[in-house]
Amino acid sequence: MERARLIAACAAALALAPASARAGAWTKAGGAYYTKLGADFYKPEAYVDPATGEDTGQDYFGQQYSLYGEVGVLPFHPVQVSVLLPLSVGTSWFDPGYAADGPGRATTARLGDLRVGVQVALLRTAFQLGVGGEVKVPLYRNDGIGAGYGEYQAAVPVADDGQVDVTGLVVLGGSLPRTPLWMEGAVGYRHRTEAFHGWDVDLEFGDGLVYRYTVGAAVKRAHLMLHVDGVKAFRSDDVTREHLALGPAVLVTVWKGLGLEARFQGEVWTRNAPRGVSFGFGVSWRKP
Repeated sequence: MERARLIAACAAALALAPASARAGAWTKAGGAYYTKLGADFYKPEAYVDPATGEDTGQDYFGQQYSLYGEVGVLPFHPVQVSVLLPLSVGTSWFDPGYAADGPGRATTARLGDLRVGVQVALLRTAFQLGVGGEVKVPLYRNDGIGAGYGEYQAAVPVADDGQVDVTGLVVLGGSLPRTPLWMEGAVGYRHRTEAFHGWDVDLEFGDGLVYRYTVGAAVKRAHLMLHVDGVKAFRSDDVTREHLALGPAVLVTVWKGLGLEARFQGEVWTRNAPRGVSFGFGVSWRKP
């Protein structure tokens, strides 16, 4: 049950975090910024334990309410800093193990993983090239979540794995001349440290390749996009999460820099996590 609890929650974190924090290839110059207040939701399939092939009996619904921002910090060269601060809300339904009118239900709300990133432009022409890095730091202690539920603590969902991760990225992008089309992508290395915060758990996650790609079109006040993102472990095991997801998104400018955003994404392949769908909405404000 403990492992199912972890993987269901972490599947939600995988689906929601890239959608909430997705710095692009156009690194911001000094004084430029983008901020977003977002609400994202995730519904996976029932979790089947890959070690046994059996249904754990758990169901899950994840919510994330986040504040994201990126700002150019230097006047003489594009260098941007980004920060994501999420509130994670998870609800699980589980078999309480005795005759009952329905499944047990547990809900928790916690600050999730703080994500802090830095990105530096290397090439600033019609073709954009940059490098960046991100650190994920848990703002919760998994050992304390559900501590008052006794034998049912393992059924209470956690925000994520409670582990510090470090990711390095190369970002690139550009627009197609005389068309409204543009493309951008990123590829990088994610190091999964063994620095757990507030959780004494005997798990070792493997490092992996992080990648994402976006193709978009500017149509009047709207930007129409198709996102693809995923994580592939360098060496697959029975605990490290891997996935490939894709889906559409739209940003509509309603007044100057004020925008309304929406997106939908489905996971087409996963390992050590259920497949599911996520969707979200946001209000953003930007200054080029």
